[in-house]
Amino acid sequence: MIKYFSSFKSKLSVLVTGMVLIAAVGVGGISLLFADFQIERMIAKQELLALGGAAAYIDNDIRHKQQLLRAIAEEAQTRALGPQDIQDLLESHDSLRDEFVNVTSYDARGDRIASLRNRNDKIINVSERPYFQQTMATRDSVVSAPFSSGLSGRPVVSISQPVLDRRGNIIAILLGGIDLLRPSFADQIDALRAGEAGYLFIVTTDGTVVHHPNKTLLLTRPSAENQPVLHAVRATPEGWRTDMVDGGSRALVAHKRLSGVDWTIAVSYPLRSAFAPMVSVRLNSFAAAGLFTVLAGLFGWALVKILLEPLDKLQQNIEAHDAGAAGIEVFDTRERDEFGTLSRAVYRLSRHRQQLAQDLERKASTDVLTGAHNRRMFEEFLPAALARSSRSGETVAVAFLDIDHFKDINDTWGHAAGDAVLVEFARRLQGAVRLTDTVARLAGDEFVIVFEQLQAADEAHQIGPKILAAMAQPFDIGGRLLRVTASVGLAVATQHTGMEALMHAADQALYGVKAAGRNGYAVNLVGAGKLNTVRARPLRQAS
Repeated sequence: MIKYFSSFKSKLSVLVTGMVLIAAVGVGGISLLFADFQIERMIAKQELLALGGAAAYIDNDIRHKQQLLRAIAEEAQTRALGPQDIQDLLESHDSLRDEFVNVTSYDARGDRIASLRNRNDKIINVSERPYFQQTMATRDSVVSAPFSSGLSGRPVVSISQPVLDRRGNIIAILLGGIDLLRPSFADQIDALRAGEAGYLFIVTTDGTVVHHPNKTLLLTRPSAENQPVLHAVRATPEGWRTDMVDGGSRALVAHKRLSGVDWTIAVSYPLRSAFAPMVSVRLNSFAAAGLFTVLAGLFGWALVKILLEPLDKLQQNIEAHDAGAAGIEVFDTRERDEFGTLSRAVYRLSRHRQQLAQDLERKASTDVLTGAHNRRMFEEFLPAALARSSRSGETVAVAFLDIDHFKDINDTWGHAAGDAVLVEFARRLQGAVRLTDTVARLAGDEFVIVFEQLQAADEAHQIGPKILAAMAQPFDIGGRLLRVTASVGLAVATQHTGMEALMHAADQALYGVKAAGRNGYAVNLVGAGKLNTVRARPLRQAS
């Protein structure tokens, strides 16, 4: 009996030990699976957040290019220009060269009438192309489907803009081309994942590839068998999934539809990279499960709880971050274990996303060439300044500035010298005004300054001479001294004034200076009906 009892006890001991082992392994496995799920969700949300910033950047860039073409069309309508004047109009706006690989124009029959890159480009007809027909039908800007350029053979996307005469008839179509392989487009997108695993790609709703690290896929429509990831992201406007296989390994695929154009931007992120810190966590957890079999029952459960406490804390931090109750600093732990390593990896990823969002915001509001604010920032800032003026009762002034004969500088000394003049002109403008004043470059040689907190309208008469004095010394451009002058149109709002009225008054003042001979300033009180002051100096020729 003792023999049988001993055998039963031994079997029971083995059974209990086995049950404890199974329980320990089960608890550890479930905890790890739950951690995997939480980390998977967090990484997916981070990727969607980054894609949201990238989508906003692309949407804003395309919208900015549409606004540039719309401004050209509005200028042609305001000046009552005809199709024969479009070539000179395009060449007078140097900022177009920075934004497009080329800008062309076609008459209402589809024949080319102007080309910014080369006015002698051969005449072609685009009347049968979908984007031309759609623009004529909608009388509005259209972003074309990607296609191969007939001139360069490179993949491009075109933005169209109708030009109307004063009776509302279409007299021309402007077409700005974006080279999908140009560094200003492709490199800017690839930079969003610099130093990270995975890659970004862009497809249209019909499956045409707009951007991909494999350049041979551009403008193609790969089959679902060859490129299942490209097809999966087109099913919904936004989302993520982890059941995809990309390049022979499982991947997390997140995607987001752009709002301004019919494209989807997506990222494919290998799961082995996302969960690399969890490998050592799994090994240590299963080793602890073996120890639980020796210590038995409740002690084993207690040990599991102690070992997984950092993971519980990480999970709590993830949940707090998801709920918006904690910032990314909660992941910057000093713990040296695997969970600490994983938490710090999450912190670095989140901080990179924050820096990326800040960089995108800065690029969206800064002029790349001069470092001054750009048109987008100005159009957001001026209404806010007028609202503050309405509440405080203080005076707001706006100055429109043009560099006199800037086209002659470009034609005589080249675009590199013209760019250097723009940079120095912006630097002197910023030095001539207060720190509280806002300097922005609208386009080409067109600048604007917003002056807030003026105590009286008479202060505007001190602004013009100060700006002109800042330009008095010759500009040192690569060892060559150039005399550069400016025309300044000032508009002063002494009461509740809308943005359109204030800008119109400043524009009138600027043209008043030009009519008086340039190299001077004019002050226009909103609602006065005539220019308050026009003062111009004799123009000096560039040396």
